[in-house]
Amino acid sequence: MEGFGKKLAVIIAVLLIGGYFFLSTVIVVDAGHTGVKKTLGKVDPDAYPPGVYIVVPVMSSITQLDNRIMRLDGDTSVYTKDVQQAQIKYALNYSLDAASTVKMYSEVGIFWADKLIPQVITSSMKNVIGQWAAMDLIANRLKAQNGIEEMIASDLKAQGISISAFALTNIDFQDQFENAVEAKVVAVQSAEMAKNQTVQIEEQAKQRLIAARADAESMMIKNEALAKNQSLIMYEAVQKWDGQLPKITGGGSGGNFLNIPESMLSGNK
Repeated sequence: MEGFGKKLAVIIAVLLIGGYFFLSTVIVVDAGHTGVKKTLGKVDPDAYPPGVYIVVPVMSSITQLDNRIMRLDGDTSVYTKDVQQAQIKYALNYSLDAASTVKMYSEVGIFWADKLIPQVITSSMKNVIGQWAAMDLIANRLKAQNGIEEMIASDLKAQGISISAFALTNIDFQDQFENAVEAKVVAVQSAEMAKNQTVQIEEQAKQRLIAARADAESMMIKNEALAKNQSLIMYEAVQKWDGQLPKITGGGSGGNFLNIPESMLSGNK
């Protein structure tokens, strides 16, 4: 029995070692990844797409690099054209092109994203934002964002990295500058309100002037008509007459203010 136990232990040990070596020879490259094979320290020039591969343990190995879209959130401090400091937060979606996997592994390594992307973002943001004055940057945030994205995409494309989205998630200026901006906005709004009130007053004055001119012209036309037509004068007097003749006393002959014949007056009695 003792000999049998030793043989069983040996068999189990052989199976374990064999299983270990067998499992070591089978490599699975996951979906969304590309494998880079290295044999005795030399990198295979061909990339390995997702699938199952057999390698020689110790001598060969396959390292996977992720080709899926990844997101990087970060922040950096930059200066505007008018030397205003801004703390900017950003978000970037990027991915490694499968065709560039072997080159990236050979030249940069498996931590290529940490080594390459942040410095490209910082450089691009400084170049673009440095072209805008602080107030203009606030008003043209989208243009600045698009400019930064184009520069990042151009720089990383040469290294086999694709950009799918970039956003400036926050722009934070120093408190002193933000207070000055707020004060300026209030001043502009107050000036605009005063301007509107001035325009309203000027319009009201114009309307009064137009009305006065119309009244004056109407009076002038009326006076000219009255001067040319005495009958119209009589008509105007009759329109204002209350029907009672004034009583005139004195040494002269009687009369009435309209010079209406007495026969017409007596006929009305």
